Amino acid sequence: METLKAKVEQEDERRFIRITNDEAEIKIPLTENNSNAIKSAFNGLITWAKEDDLKIEMDEVDPDLFSQVASEYITQLNREIQEVRTEMGNCGLIDDED
Repeated sequence: METLKAKVEQEDERRFIRITNDEAEIKIPLTENNSNAIKSAFNGLITWAKEDDLKIEMDEVDPDLFSQVASEYITQLNREIQEVRTEMGNCGLIDDED
């Protein structure tokens, strides 16, 4: 199982969750309502999950609200990734032996 690191970052007034692997990054907006960015991020995670069993961990969880929300978001995202990966295995899209 590959463990990906995530952390809350800020650019200007926007905050987002940055998830990285060895080759790329995915950004999930926290402070803007951008459904296309969220769909794109989830599609990227599904692509990564097709290649390897994944688990996302927060680098550090600060006491601020954005970090707390991001931590819960990551918990839910890990559940969703595992459900999607199970379905991909059931459909023969990945090897179950990972």
